[in-house]
Amino acid sequence: MSSESPASSEQATPAADAGSSHPVRLETSDSMNSDTTLCIDDVWTLPGPDDLRETLAERYNEADKSHAWAHSAELVKTYNDELVDRWKEEMDTLLVYAGLFSAVLTAFNVQSYQLLQPQPTDPTLAVLQQISAQLTSFSVNPSFLNSTQPALSEDEVNPPFRAPASAVWINTLWFSSLVCSLASASIALMVKQWLHELSVGVSGTSRESARIRQYRVNSLRQWRVGGIVIVIPILLQLALVLFLVGLVILLWTLHGTVAAVASGLVGTLFVFLAVTTLLPVLRVDCCYRSPQAIGIFIAFRGVRRAIRQFIFSIVQNAWNLTKQWRRTGGLVGSLADFSWRMYAVVSVAKKELPSWYGREQLEVAKATPALEGDLVAMAYTTTFDAGCLDKTRLLLVDLPWKQAMACYDKIFAARVRVWGEQVSRVQDMFPQHTYDMLRIMLTVGRTERDHCWEDGVMALLGRLPPQRDDVFDNNGLKLMCILAMDNNPPADTAFLQVVMHLRKQGVLQTESTSSGIRTVMVMAEWRARNPGGSDPSTTLRHYLQSVELIIHCALRQTTPGLSPEERAAIRTRTQSAFASFRDFLRTSLWREPSLYICLGLSNMVPLLVELVQQDRELVTDELVEVLSSVWLAVQEDELGMAGGNRLRRLHAYVEWTGEVLEALKAAVSGKPVNPSTSHAFVLLNHSD
Repeated sequence: MSSESPASSEQATPAADAGSSHPVRLETSDSMNSDTTLCIDDVWTLPGPDDLRETLAERYNEADKSHAWAHSAELVKTYNDELVDRWKEEMDTLLVYAGLFSAVLTAFNVQSYQLLQPQPTDPTLAVLQQISAQLTSFSVNPSFLNSTQPALSEDEVNPPFRAPASAVWINTLWFSSLVCSLASASIALMVKQWLHELSVGVSGTSRESARIRQYRVNSLRQWRVGGIVIVIPILLQLALVLFLVGLVILLWTLHGTVAAVASGLVGTLFVFLAVTTLLPVLRVDCCYRSPQAIGIFIAFRGVRRAIRQFIFSIVQNAWNLTKQWRRTGGLVGSLADFSWRMYAVVSVAKKELPSWYGREQLEVAKATPALEGDLVAMAYTTTFDAGCLDKTRLLLVDLPWKQAMACYDKIFAARVRVWGEQVSRVQDMFPQHTYDMLRIMLTVGRTERDHCWEDGVMALLGRLPPQRDDVFDNNGLKLMCILAMDNNPPADTAFLQVVMHLRKQGVLQTESTSSGIRTVMVMAEWRARNPGGSDPSTTLRHYLQSVELIIHCALRQTTPGLSPEERAAIRTRTQSAFASFRDFLRTSLWREPSLYICLGLSNMVPLLVELVQQDRELVTDELVEVLSSVWLAVQEDELGMAGGNRLRRLHAYVEWTGEVLEALKAAVSGKPVNPSTSHAFVLLNHSD
């Protein structure tokens, strides 16, 4: 053991300087390999700049950094190229519009400016007017002929001209419109020149080209080229408004009817422009976005900020003046308390509106699951590609169940519109898609399963393909059984589908028979303990069907692939279910809906005949005796029932069940059973 003191150890530490991070080397004892050294970092020493630089160099090599630079340069190049192309295309469109509008406007201006000039006076016309005036003023006397009209003066021949107010307004509006149109065209042409110079001498994604491109992109932002681009369509819209207003004024000076019709059309256009401009300011989800709307939003945001700041300053000053009297009584104390409440309210409400694009980001964040669901649905509904449909199964797993169900509904509705409902249920392996959606719905906790969930599951069950020999694979059967382990309408529907499938097939058509038997057995036991149902008859029917499923599973215990332990478990569970069933039949709970007990037995007893022939020990004599007593009781109830179809139906089932009970007693006692009788029961497809 080393006798060196802690103080000497600290003196021997080469990293005494706080800015160094050199490790301390401790020599090992003689019992260890003398060539081995142990290096530990001094925990009391922080790394210096050189150490950090070395760590970063070890973490990121040159290849990674070169790839990162190239990737960043490519992203900036893509952004720059898309921005320039978009602006160029917009400028081309605006130039065409400005040229056409200016040409139309010039034709009107050529005629309208003449309204501002006096009409030239014709000398011949002036002489004729003078002669006409003199002839009118002649006075005839017997001795002479006299004219009282003097000669016209120069002012009367050429009176001073004053343009009408309507002509002034028309020309003011139209020439202003022409100026705005030509100004927009001129600015658009200049912007195209700027964009051309922006891409000169820059190509590739090398670091030199990336630096030049970034320099020019920074210049675009610094000198507000984007704002200038926004101004151009606003000028064109303003030019259109000025022209239409002038046109309406002109028409009102010519003819009232024509002016009224034109005013209505122009007014409709102005209302449309105003609504489509203001809606994006008020509603974030409105897609009528335009430079005008952006300008109004920016102005509104600035005015709102100024007003709120003004109100906040007033309330803050009022609070500063009155806060010293807040705890005093009287009118002064009430005023101070009111100032405090107003100050608190304004302080909380002093929240800045998000920017134009920030509002959109907030809405997208709120609606992320719904948007992703729409994205998945549109990816398929716009192409109807089977490969894309297969990929949507992977994407639905990442969505919440409501959005996933909505996406599934959109896909199914689109398929129905194209191919019809019957084909849509089976084409392109769509049943697997339905099963996946059902699996997603089953991930919802039972406490969260509301009516919306039940409606969705019922819709999925209705979209499964019609039952056939291979209607349930192992996964489908398992999903149906999991769904059936609940007490709600979808669970009852799934339970009935499993029952009808086993009655129809007689065997489990599954990829893994042992797994299928275990699944059905667990579900049937749960349903036997929790039959559910809104009335006694439904509860009894569910319970009898559960016992029937257990018998189906017991008949499959000899299926290849089952281990001895699994077969023993099936026998044990079946014996337990039969004991509970026997105890139930000894009660009077089944007597009121005697028709259903008879229907249940008519489905169950033929299976018991088969089970006795396969495994005699499972069906005890006591169970057979109880079944016989129940059958006799049903016969007695039958005698007291009224006639009609119900009685005839019950009588048929009673007679049928009696025959099979006799076959069951014969099988239990070891006597031969008529094969045709038991076979007829097996082939019977009961609908109840």
